[in-house]
Amino acid sequence: AAAQKSAPAPAAPAPAAAPATPKAAPTELADGDTAEKLSGMRKVGAQRMLQSHTEIPPVTQVTKVDVTALMQFRRELLEKTGKKYSVNDLILKATAKCLAAHPEMLVSFDGDRIIRRAHVNLGMAVALDTGLIVPVIRDADKLSLDALSARAKDLAARAKDGGLTPDDYKGSTFTVSNLGMFGVETFNPIINQPDAGILGVCAVQDELVMDDAGAITKRQFMRISFTFDHRLIDGATAAKFELAIRDLMEHPMQILL
Repeated sequence: AAAQKSAPAPAAPAPAAAPATPKAAPTELADGDTAEKLSGMRKVGAQRMLQSHTEIPPVTQVTKVDVTALMQFRRELLEKTGKKYSVNDLILKATAKCLAAHPEMLVSFDGDRIIRRAHVNLGMAVALDTGLIVPVIRDADKLSLDALSARAKDLAARAKDGGLTPDDYKGSTFTVSNLGMFGVETFNPIINQPDAGILGVCAVQDELVMDDAGAITKRQFMRISFTFDHRLIDGATAAKFELAIRDLMEHPMQILL
């Protein structure tokens, strides 16, 4: 026992080297398969989507909206003004108005602090053959429906023609992604960092509805999918925002007031 007390302590074992991250083996090509390098846009988009998916704890909440009045309102605008506003124009306008009334949605996570955004800058997802890009409509809440519609159409056209400038991509504080024109019923959009939320817009569908008296009528419905950063936004807070958008879409005259 005395010898053990006087003996020097054994040296601590050297830390084991961290195992190298295994690299995936190249995919074996079958007869007729071809391979091509990722385009610059596709590569950047893939990196940003992976970063968003791994860094953010996302939650997606889906709300069903009766858009019968909204579709009728759009037809009336065409008849009275001769201007053909898209459903997306009206949704962008409704979203911008709701964001101005719910600034708690306009936040970004930045390490140990929360950045509260002062502007409603709507990112508008545009799908191209070479990848997904998100040009930005700045101060969308301050634009009239005419101005917002014109800005959205201009950005979409220049995106497809390759005419966007770097400034057209900067500064989004919230994003809208519309897949309704493709017949998509519901989906979980991925947050466009540094935003804390993205609204997915789905297809308009006809449904039969029975009222309290038993009468059956045809109505038009749409689902909106709201994905948000759960580090910054709680489920109940997100639900109130979704209900505010639903209320505007179900009473479309309020969108312009």
